[in-house]
Amino acid sequence: MTQLTIIIPFFDETAYLKTALTSVFNQRISDLEVLIVNDNPEHFSPSDLEILCAGFDVKILHHPENLGLSAARNTAMRVACGDWIGFLDADDYYTSQGLAAHLSFAKRSEADVVHAQCALTKIGGPDATVLPRNASLHDMRGSFAGLRETPEAQFIVSSWSSLYKNQFLADNDLWFDTEQRKFEDRLFVLHSVTAAKTIAYFDHPVRVWRRRAGSITTSKVTQDIHVLQIQLLEKCLAHMRSQVAAGILGRMFEKRELFNSLSRLIWDMTVLYDIAKAPDRPEHIEWAQRIKALLGTDSFGHQAFDDPMIKAISRVGKNTRKGRITRVDFLEIHRLLRAGDVVQAVARIKTCAPKVTSSAVVRKSNTKRLVLHLGMHKTGSTYLQHHLIHHRQALRERGVLVPVTGIASEQADFDLRAGGMPGFQGLAQAAHRDDSKLWDELHREIDQSKAQTVIISAENMLYPLNEDRDDRIKSIAAGLSGFDRVDVVALARNPVAYLESFYKEIVSGGRRTGAQSIEEFCVDRSNSLLDMPHLFAPFEDAFGSSVILGDFDQLKRDNLWDGFCALTELPRDLPSLDVPRYPSADRDSIMLLQAMNLLVPSFDQRRAILRSYFSTYTTPSDTLSLLPPAQRLRLLDLWQTRSGKFALERGYAPDLANLRETIAKEAWTPPSDIDVERLNTLLISVAQSLPVTNMPFDPSRSLRASHQHSIAQTRRPQAPYSITIQPKPWLAKVIKMVTRKR
Repeated sequence: MTQLTIIIPFFDETAYLKTALTSVFNQRISDLEVLIVNDNPEHFSPSDLEILCAGFDVKILHHPENLGLSAARNTAMRVACGDWIGFLDADDYYTSQGLAAHLSFAKRSEADVVHAQCALTKIGGPDATVLPRNASLHDMRGSFAGLRETPEAQFIVSSWSSLYKNQFLADNDLWFDTEQRKFEDRLFVLHSVTAAKTIAYFDHPVRVWRRRAGSITTSKVTQDIHVLQIQLLEKCLAHMRSQVAAGILGRMFEKRELFNSLSRLIWDMTVLYDIAKAPDRPEHIEWAQRIKALLGTDSFGHQAFDDPMIKAISRVGKNTRKGRITRVDFLEIHRLLRAGDVVQAVARIKTCAPKVTSSAVVRKSNTKRLVLHLGMHKTGSTYLQHHLIHHRQALRERGVLVPVTGIASEQADFDLRAGGMPGFQGLAQAAHRDDSKLWDELHREIDQSKAQTVIISAENMLYPLNEDRDDRIKSIAAGLSGFDRVDVVALARNPVAYLESFYKEIVSGGRRTGAQSIEEFCVDRSNSLLDMPHLFAPFEDAFGSSVILGDFDQLKRDNLWDGFCALTELPRDLPSLDVPRYPSADRDSIMLLQAMNLLVPSFDQRRAILRSYFSTYTTPSDTLSLLPPAQRLRLLDLWQTRSGKFALERGYAPDLANLRETIAKEAWTPPSDIDVERLNTLLISVAQSLPVTNMPFDPSRSLRASHQHSIAQTRRPQAPYSITIQPKPWLAKVIKMVTRKR
């Protein structure tokens, strides 16, 4: 008899599926069934899934068309043979032996539903923390007689955090709601825990929820998403109200679900804001009425906030992204929404928003023009910054200032490779810290120079992956205000080469996000990094002018320094220089360093290893891409869709047809054996960088106790002997004063 069935729906998680499957089969569970459901047959054929699952003993089920996550799970549940059923998303994974321990506990508990804790990662990083909801409500081990005895189960986060008795699901006709193509979990959880006679908790993290860009929980919100979210709240509240009306549960369970629904509307959804922007649109009128009906006629009293379950899930009175919403605010927002007044409800929420202030003062500069060069990764930024620093005096004589304020030195702590030049890293950090002093210092230098043009070049001011980049860009704009003209300039390159070089820089920089594979990185970051409107529109809004784009590949073929001067209208009579190269690492190095970033937890130690590694690094002979041609062609299509028109209007028009032809003809081979020399270099670098600790003190091994040195030591006098204490002068005075008083 099969002990356990794990159900894994698949849509397009090619970068993650192998990790998910490996984590299942590493559990050493006998009599295990794994069902993969292909819910994307338009793009993945049966043979594609066979290749993706090669080496794993799985059964693959195929949908005729994309039917959604709920339908995929139901398809597998119908044929599941295991005594227990568990769900795993294809982009998540189990902790080492976590699932095995969960199953063992479930069998001992004999409960219908057995919940286990879950850990959540950040986007792009491997480190995970236990879900706050699990820590506050489900950090316990034991079995309970249904929801009445363990009301905490009402707020289990998702279906995939529990194991379910197969017979229990069948007896209670429990299925996922196929109308909920997304956000299906909460409804299934409520149906399960209200039907369960016994519910158990396992207080150990079993599953890692990989937070990633492009997943359901981080995707952009569309009109369909709004409808699915409202529909979910309606169904969840309706189910709990029916349980209360039937006398199965007490009224407080309904109050808790109502509180949770209102909290989701305020903190987790954007539907209220979209309605408030255009309240007269037909669909918005309908949504407002549905929300009004959803919340019903029930009201909250202040006593509701004292309920233990509500206390555990409440964000009322806490500092959040929406600010600090008090009890009074919460109750008033509820009243307004029950009255159908979404506009006023949103206005009330906005009054609680945190006040965003910047210490940077809007200034008026005597200098007429600012050139802000936003260096995109591996577009010659280091090369150009070397030129700007070298020609600084000559440029100043020609009326162009390259400021000293905010520029980082070549030997700065964050530089890991010879020839690195991070440019105005200090100003980028000032925007992050909201440091007005550095901006003041910069403007004093500018005013004293009497220059007509100021140029600032920095790679890190683009902030392409920062969640708070809009605020940082506004801070930069305020700090660099006061010019009559601002030219924001960037050099763009082959989009796929840019994406890959960006990945290599992250891996080579020792960041924890450098533990990702190139495939995972593309899933998480290609949509934003290949989206030029996303990258540059905030700068255009902040500075009031269009970005000027240059073609790095073309300029490099001609004369990069001269081409940059022409693009930025700098003097063109200063010569090009022979400056240190700053090449990207080769494929072998990147794969080794990816492993190092994962295995070495200390950031400082990773940086030390990298410094040692790159100190003997030679120019790579393997210049092939990490990505296969087919994937690069898809990425080119993505760039053309998202950025082609925007880039053309700003001066950048790469020859995509030629790029596609070159990629198609390339004799590409996947990485195979790791270069032994690279491996040995890394191992030596790791050994050099290991932390040095003091040996525990052992008197028998000390020099003082060693016989061969005993003659040189001062012998302790034999008893009887006296001890003389010599107090400090200030203590002697105090003793003397006290003695006199006596």
